[in-house]
Amino acid sequence: MKKLMKSKRGDGYIDVVIAVLVSMMLLVMALNIFSFFTLKQDLDYFTKEMLEVATAEGRTNGEVYTRYYELADETGIYPSYWWTADYYNLSYRAVQLGDPIKITMYCTTYVKGFGIFKIPVTLTATHSGLSEQYWK
Repeated sequence: MKKLMKSKRGDGYIDVVIAVLVSMMLLVMALNIFSFFTLKQDLDYFTKEMLEVATAEGRTNGEVYTRYYELADETGIYPSYWWTADYYNLSYRAVQLGDPIKITMYCTTYVKGFGIFKIPVTLTATHSGLSEQYWK
């Protein structure tokens, strides 16, 4: 039994199995990081497009909601968002010419590929612009 325990036969196979396991875990982690970069890029695009519509319209409702659903169908994500603005008319959510409009969007995703562990990651994008609409 002592002879069997001291034997180094098969030691190389264990090293190969561990090396393959570690390399697969690194590959899964690299794919996760790549997916976070692409999701962040989509979120930035989404935010800029929403802000562009809001600044052109001079308000944060109406056509902005239509554009939200168009972008959601295009990108495949449905992020949460909120607006920060000095409203000229709160009921119409109108922003006067030259006043700032700021949008913050966030999307929560999870690190995938590690079995039962779910590690949440929240990505955030914030952009601002000036209203291009004059309200009387």
